[in-house]
Amino acid sequence: MIISQKDGITLRYAKENDFDQIDEITIICYTKIYESFVNMVGEEVYKGIYYNPDLPWPKSKTIQNHNLFAGHPEWIWVLEEKEGIFGYVSFKLKPEKNYGVIENNGVLPAYAGKGWGKFMYRHVLMFFRAAGLRFALVETGLDDAHIPARQAYEKVGFSHQDLITVYYQDLDKRNPGSEI
Repeated sequence: MIISQKDGITLRYAKENDFDQIDEITIICYTKIYESFVNMVGEEVYKGIYYNPDLPWPKSKTIQNHNLFAGHPEWIWVLEEKEGIFGYVSFKLKPEKNYGVIENNGVLPAYAGKGWGKFMYRHVLMFFRAAGLRFALVETGLDDAHIPARQAYEKVGFSHQDLITVYYQDLDKRNPGSEI
């Protein structure tokens, strides 16, 4: 089903056979974010807390979209031109809490900075409003890898921020102040 069209580009509901392209876009768009995250927390913390040898990061990221699609195929949309899919957005509705959440999303680098992310987000926000939701939420990082995402979210009206810091400690290392 088509959601919108602009300049020869179609925003539509994803189909099962779109997932090779969605997975490729996910890995391309999230590689810098993954690398930034590992650099921030450190390799040992990443491996100790986040790494799953049965589900390394590319698979753990792409499977999020597959799982969402399995339960709610209408919650993943793709941007498509005649050459193929070049972007996607996924989201969830939380009607019991009166909000919607923008989840994984991205556009291929050749299309970045051309407004396609904002185009998708605006349509998702309209979808949230049509569903009678009051609030919209999106989570993103504060590192440099997330600058384009933050800029796009702000341009479509996201403004309130809940800034938190997550602390890690390697318990194998002696830390000052750790004695009782």
